[in-house]
Amino acid sequence: MDNYDVAGIVKKHLAAEFNCAEKDFDSYKLVVTELKESGNCAMKAACYGGSAVFSVLPKMIPDFRRIFEGKDPDWIFETKTLIMLSEILYLHGHTIDDMYQYSIPDFNLPKTESKYDIEIAKSGFDRFSSEPLAKEVFDLESHGPVSLLLTAKKNGKVIGMAAAFDEGDFLWQLNLAVAPEERFGFAAENILACMKDAVIDCGKIPFFGGASCKISPNTGANAGFYPCWTRIVSRPRNDEFLNLHGTR
Repeated sequence: MDNYDVAGIVKKHLAAEFNCAEKDFDSYKLVVTELKESGNCAMKAACYGGSAVFSVLPKMIPDFRRIFEGKDPDWIFETKTLIMLSEILYLHGHTIDDMYQYSIPDFNLPKTESKYDIEIAKSGFDRFSSEPLAKEVFDLESHGPVSLLLTAKKNGKVIGMAAAFDEGDFLWQLNLAVAPEERFGFAAENILACMKDAVIDCGKIPFFGGASCKISPNTGANAGFYPCWTRIVSRPRNDEFLNLHGTR
């Protein structure tokens, strides 16, 4: 698997989530699609490779196509655009919740040499539950089942853990926890890089991002990851205006 293969897999993953065609992420355009399985969300978007796909509730599609007409995806991250998106969402009883950046590894990099004693487990994760870092590394919102767990020991003590969560046929999402005394050195990036290699050895693509992820962009960059796509999501408003006017 090389970076070209990875790009195709990521586009396939995003197309399934955002109800669009894979080619939409090669269009260098703003594409609006109908949001599927919305729950409390009225809008979610993926910005990838110079293109952007916005999945919104059917009643919101005309508004979004109107404001996107004649614009290119680079326009999305301008302040005036985000204000305009917020205003449209406001009228529909929603607001922008957050923007999350997701990173994937450079598959052309050589494997990382571990600086610690590494153990990799593919099952039996309960036996690690007594470790102080276990709760932190398993605490990831909206994730699939754990498929891989890496523990790093220094002088017999666990100083880092990384978990991989199955997010589909090819992508595994990562989370990381490092002991407080090791957080200001190079432990985090070395452990993350070793976990990256372990996931790749399983034939999967590791990635990380989102609000609950414990991995910083700098740690990811030093471990061989680079930003790949940005996700924008909305949530329902709950304020005085809505209570007064009954808007939802």
